[in-house]
Amino acid sequence: MDGSLGALVLVRHGESVGNALEIFTGVLDLDLTPAGEEACRVAGDRLAGAGFAPDLVVTSELARGRRTAALVRAALGSTAPVVRTWRLNERNYGALSGHLKAEVLAEHGRELFLHWRRSYAGRPPALDEATLALWRRLPPFDRLPTEALTPTESLADVVTRLRPWLPELRAHLAGGRNVLVVAHGNSLRALCALLDDLGPAELAALNLPNARPLRYDLVDDGDRLRPLVRGGTYLDPEAARAEALLIAAQGGT
Repeated sequence: MDGSLGALVLVRHGESVGNALEIFTGVLDLDLTPAGEEACRVAGDRLAGAGFAPDLVVTSELARGRRTAALVRAALGSTAPVVRTWRLNERNYGALSGHLKAEVLAEHGRELFLHWRRSYAGRPPALDEATLALWRRLPPFDRLPTEALTPTESLADVVTRLRPWLPELRAHLAGGRNVLVVAHGNSLRALCALLDDLGPAELAALNLPNARPLRYDLVDDGDRLRPLVRGGTYLDPEAARAEALLIAAQGGT
């Protein structure tokens, strides 16, 4: 096996029910909308047209991640194996989970809203002990380690959660194997932070649109995976940029 690395493509899940309702979804296990499903098929078609063929698909333990991975893989006509890891799960918004973003903004004010939602270190109010215990007994967390569901998470916590997975990603890419990672807005932002060595301000400004493939070509520097193009390259750069601006304006993660 040679020392070259394959291509890495990141895809945020298609529009979920939570996205459509503009709620803090986080670890709530909601599925895709019909529009989200169609966007996943289009993403797979675009990847196929670009000549990308994954040797492995990695996704989260949440339904919208798994469903997106299945739809993109089918559109690609791929039979690549699919593996899941809880480290790619979406950020836990704690007690904000399920609440409309507009209502949280109106109740708590813009400064606190942005601190909880966009800052690097801001943790939303934690889940109470009873709710946390209940959620840990429900799928998918009933079969995952306790550390897979904490009372609340900041974006910094997601970066810390994802960091131990990087050696596994490096091993997946080794020998020129192409890897498709399908996950969530914040877990993919955390992965971009690790790949691109983003500072807190850069990461706070980063928005990833739904179902828009983002390709990274990487080299192994020993200490880290380094992208040849910082920030990667979108298959549809103009559309991705426009949708990212809408996410920033509407608060849609």
